[in-house]
Amino acid sequence: MANNKPKHICFSITHHGFGHGAISCAVISELQKIAPETKITILSTIPISYFKPRLAAQFELIAVGSDFGMVMHSAISIDLKRSEEQYQQLLQGWPEKVAAEQALLASLKPDLVVSNISPITLAAAANLAIPSVSICPFNWSQILSHYSKEPTLSGQLIPLMDNAYASVRVALKPEPHVPNPKSTKEIEIGPICKSGQNQRSRLNEKLALSSDTQIGLIALGGLRVPIDLSQWPQKSGWVWLVDQMPPAGRPDMHHFTDTRLPFLDLVFSVDVVITKPGYGTYTELALAQTKAITLTRPDWPETPYLNHFLAQHISCAEIAPEQLATPNFSLLVDQVMQAENTNTGQWQSGATQAALHLISL
Repeated sequence: MANNKPKHICFSITHHGFGHGAISCAVISELQKIAPETKITILSTIPISYFKPRLAAQFELIAVGSDFGMVMHSAISIDLKRSEEQYQQLLQGWPEKVAAEQALLASLKPDLVVSNISPITLAAAANLAIPSVSICPFNWSQILSHYSKEPTLSGQLIPLMDNAYASVRVALKPEPHVPNPKSTKEIEIGPICKSGQNQRSRLNEKLALSSDTQIGLIALGGLRVPIDLSQWPQKSGWVWLVDQMPPAGRPDMHHFTDTRLPFLDLVFSVDVVITKPGYGTYTELALAQTKAITLTRPDWPETPYLNHFLAQHISCAEIAPEQLATPNFSLLVDQVMQAENTNTGQWQSGATQAALHLISL
């Protein structure tokens, strides 16, 4: 007799900015549409206030997670010393951390574990013989190996992480992604992001703007970049939606929450976005066909793949953070706005592809 009991999928989601949350929510949302009877449990220290607006159907959030990614000075600067210290602690506590997640998974009894992109969760699932999948454009072993050559980490921790990542049934790699030569289980899928709504008319109404005023948005993800807005160049005919308190005497600036519109809808409604290399915002920009200026981030392993993808879809340019408060910034805005977008923002949904892979397992 067939087992008609609803399936239970457990998602482990890294709290390193919100990019991992954005990818995972898009997949969960598609999964809940295709197989609404599926039970969803999320393991993450991302607050529930992030998940509730993004997931219409029921889910359970358990606020656990030992996956920190990399320690950051800012949204575009790695703190390598502290990262190495954290990974040394992870190495020393690896057995205990795996055992703790193993006990949790044993109590939850999921049919499938999906990691984005904790190796601890995957190691725990492997010990319990629970099928697992990873969904992410990279894994933390790739990132740590890129930055650190510390012998203990290279000789002991990286192999543990690689073994955990190799334990999956399949590693789903959404475009754009960092290829992993160590993996034989990678399957390329389309970009993963959620679509917003163009609410430009409501935005103009909320801010009392004329229809010919152009709007820029600062969107630097869940990690802050220190920007001195008092030095931000004033540009005729432009207003800016910012992520900190606007300085006095700047009527051309509004905090983005003043709009009372979802942040994703703002990405789909403005003329240009100031951002940094990051999967979630880049794919949203490409889908929205919103032009962009992105901060340089040459050390981050994803950057070449992300920038190549973005340039294939929209008019965009790079700028060093220290150049934001100079006339070069205004010139770059004009350059980006005058150029035509390079694609239509159409592609096969990686979220749908991922959901179908999960259902098949």
